[in-house]
Amino acid sequence: MTGKDAIDITSYISVPRAHNPSWSYDGMHLAYIADIDGLDQVWVTSGTEEPRQVTHLTERVEQVAWSPVDQQMIISIDVGGNEHFQLSLLGLNGELRALTNAPHVIHHFGSWSPDGTHISYSSNQRNPAFFDVWVMGVSSGQTRCVMQSDETLLANAWSPDGSHLIVSRLNTELDFDLFLLPLNGDAPRLLTAHQEEANYESPCFAPDGEKLYILTNYNREFMAPACLDLATTLPANEHAPLRFLTETSWDAEGGLALSADKKLLSWAINNNGYSQLKFYELATGQELPAPQLPPGVIEGIVWAPDTMQVAFSLNGSRHNGNIWRASPDASAAQQLTNIHLRLDTTTLVEPELIHYTSFDGLEIPAYYYRPEATPGETNAGLPVIVFVHGGPESQFRPLYAAPWMPPLQYYLKKGFAVFAPNVRGSLGYGKTFVHLDDVQLRPNSVADLKAGVEWLISDGGADPRRIGIMGRSYGGFMVLAAITSYPDLWAAAVDIVGIANFVTFLENTGPWRRKWREAEYGSLEKDRAVLEQISPIHRVDHIKAPLLIMHGANDSRVPVSEAEQMKSALQARNVPVDYLRFENEGHFMLHHTTQLKAYPAISNWFEQFMRKADA
Repeated sequence: MTGKDAIDITSYISVPRAHNPSWSYDGMHLAYIADIDGLDQVWVTSGTEEPRQVTHLTERVEQVAWSPVDQQMIISIDVGGNEHFQLSLLGLNGELRALTNAPHVIHHFGSWSPDGTHISYSSNQRNPAFFDVWVMGVSSGQTRCVMQSDETLLANAWSPDGSHLIVSRLNTELDFDLFLLPLNGDAPRLLTAHQEEANYESPCFAPDGEKLYILTNYNREFMAPACLDLATTLPANEHAPLRFLTETSWDAEGGLALSADKKLLSWAINNNGYSQLKFYELATGQELPAPQLPPGVIEGIVWAPDTMQVAFSLNGSRHNGNIWRASPDASAAQQLTNIHLRLDTTTLVEPELIHYTSFDGLEIPAYYYRPEATPGETNAGLPVIVFVHGGPESQFRPLYAAPWMPPLQYYLKKGFAVFAPNVRGSLGYGKTFVHLDDVQLRPNSVADLKAGVEWLISDGGADPRRIGIMGRSYGGFMVLAAITSYPDLWAAAVDIVGIANFVTFLENTGPWRRKWREAEYGSLEKDRAVLEQISPIHRVDHIKAPLLIMHGANDSRVPVSEAEQMKSALQARNVPVDYLRFENEGHFMLHHTTQLKAYPAISNWFEQFMRKADA
């Protein structure tokens, strides 16, 4: 691999992307978030003029939402990646006015009222563990709490006449409820009484306010578009009448969006990790032709207010994230932003989708990236990095890079193959699959990694002496679990913001997150013995692989103490370990300066411990 040392690191690691599109009320401008200058900021394009950066802040902008009546936007900002979002009002000229100023409180923006005079949001200002729903007058700044409960409540769509809000209640990260909330003080109405787990996403009102379009997996394996009847009043313990618009064999995703003339819906389908854009005509109940897109992942579909077209972000293996637009009558989609990679994209690798059989006969999907053939490497067997996604309710998808995924093409160019499995417990393959690793079953997902290594050696051309592993967040836990459960498989390992000890993680994570995580991992009260048993910190004596640990000091999800207790435990046992702590980061590596330090360090770590035996 030494022959590739001259690679321009910044060409592969400085990977700006555009996302979160939002149309202006008149359709003349499109706002979006992009990190072109090293940190996510608000940009605006008209489609005919060069994009213009509107904010120049020292902290990242997480979200932008344009007013439905004028040239003002709501943006969300945090500090040092701590995810304690504050809301501000942004003018098209860059003028900024803070709407909230409570650094220890989290504010999640909901939506604008139809007349543009108010916004909805949720916050945990009453109690750090719970989120209530609030309404604020944009001009006056006056606020009032409109729904309060010792739960996680999120504000969603505003009814067309401005009299009601749709509120989501997060029972777990995979189980939601929807409420119809009158803003006159009357009691909210539960719309989605259900027994088995169900998710409800992207609610949007029909123009008469008597129907709600949603994505849901109520009584089915996969998310699908549906229509919820609000006009029929039923007893409190019954689900509002629900009609699915079309059948799906994969999850609907990307945000369900209703066109300005209320005639069309748009969403995407997650087919084996790749997105397919969909258009649906409400009057006929038929899908309409949609243009073909480059292979990738669609997020944030929004209809333009003046034309029959949608905007969305698209991110794929051979192209970084950009904003695109498409319409059902067009033969091709158009890329609106031109945030280019400074390299020859024809040399980038599209992964191969493979399936391998785990210990119990379960088929595990995985993406396998193979580097260009290098003299001497192929004959000796490939050095392979196994990359494990976070979540665990997540899915590896073929992106170029994102804050939750390193730029894998960089490691390919350095001569490594990359193997990215979606072990049991991953999203995208139905409800049954996602629960195959719950609580005491968690070691089974780690065994899926072992089976993946066996496939790499038998069918993937891997050198069994040069297989490393890296992952972030829950994937970081999987790294630690893998090197303690199967210590002889790994030549080196990298843990990014991972969980070392489930007990201390649950004790110290953000109080608003503990309930959600306990639903997946098990609770401290009922499952403490299991949590201790599966925690890698209690099996550090088994570790043989040199370990690189990275963590953000401001991480509110996985506390930095998880990294530091693992580092101390390995140092005490003289296991090779290195630790990079990033003071201005949280759970994600958001700054280009951080990425330029972290991602080469990963490469250097694997190169140091995965050299060929004769090197």
